[in-house]
Amino acid sequence: MRDRKVNIWNKLPAIFVILMATLYAVSVLLVLSKKDDAYSQSERRPLAFKPTFKTEELWSGEYVSKLEKYMVDQFPLRDELRSVKSNFSMKMMQKQDTHGIYVKDGYLCEMEYPMDEESISRAAGLFENIYKMYMQDTEVKPYIAVVPDKNYFLAGEGVLAMDYGKFYSKVYEQTPHLTPVPITDKLQLADYYRTDTHWKQEEIIDVAAGLAESMGVPFANDFTVNTEPTPFYGVYYGQAGLDLPADTISYCTNDALANCYVYDYENNKEIPLYNVNALTGRDPYEMFLGGNISLATIENPDALSDKELVVFGDSFSRSLLPLLAGSYRKITLVDIRYMWSAQVGNYIEFTNQDVLFLYSTSVLNNSITLK
Repeated sequence: MRDRKVNIWNKLPAIFVILMATLYAVSVLLVLSKKDDAYSQSERRPLAFKPTFKTEELWSGEYVSKLEKYMVDQFPLRDELRSVKSNFSMKMMQKQDTHGIYVKDGYLCEMEYPMDEESISRAAGLFENIYKMYMQDTEVKPYIAVVPDKNYFLAGEGVLAMDYGKFYSKVYEQTPHLTPVPITDKLQLADYYRTDTHWKQEEIIDVAAGLAESMGVPFANDFTVNTEPTPFYGVYYGQAGLDLPADTISYCTNDALANCYVYDYENNKEIPLYNVNALTGRDPYEMFLGGNISLATIENPDALSDKELVVFGDSFSRSLLPLLAGSYRKITLVDIRYMWSAQVGNYIEFTNQDVLFLYSTSVLNNSITLK
């Protein structure tokens, strides 16, 4: 009897190996038997497809690496398993983050750390070059405003955070031709979506009013807030894989915006100021000014001034600019993440416009995306 028990224990390693090999084989068969998914709606990213076999990639290890990524991305019930793992890590293991996403006071955020001074200098240098290329020796009035990411409001609460005071100083010191317009003092954590990186339009009316005042234009403050019933799960929701309540998206309207004409120059078509149909698409935040497009204009015959505004900005600009559309006869949005700054002169003649550089700390700290 004792010998039999010893034999069983001796066989356990082999049984374990066989079991793991069987599980791996079943996993491979499950992945190969299903149709590949092209896109992860929850994570807002394309998924890996089955790699093409190449002998040179096999020997270099690249093929195995691609195959592993493919297996992970295409595994059946992947989102459900990620959710189980994330909830176990956060609730049972008391971890502060999951998949690189932190949870604080019910808000999801991605750690933006450390500060990349080289990246800040690159962005500032690009803005100065744009000024010198197009605005020097004109009557243009250039301004710059920096949008803090959510980590700013969580600094000192166990989340690694940059020195934002130093960050702002680095930006302003290296853009001497641009007038700084600080907006951080008008913001708080509750002004951002809980599950997304962006700010809520209905909570930044005072930010828009402050910018209008700094740039010397009147501001139409009589907004009606319209809240859509469709649940909004932001970009951090899928990345975290946690079971959290959805946000809602609201948008602001008033009489001064009724006759706005919005044109998307990238796709050569008129678009609405707010596209509520986007709420059921891949990224509901794209309801604001058509999402991430390189060049768009808002023309408003009912604006409170005849002035023009040119904004070099990222996705935070999308929800802000409709609030300023009542103040300017024409607003042009340029996103130099999607078009080269050297091409801007082909579309805009700079004469006496107000020009605003509006960028988030996340983009400035990763300015390789700017062209």
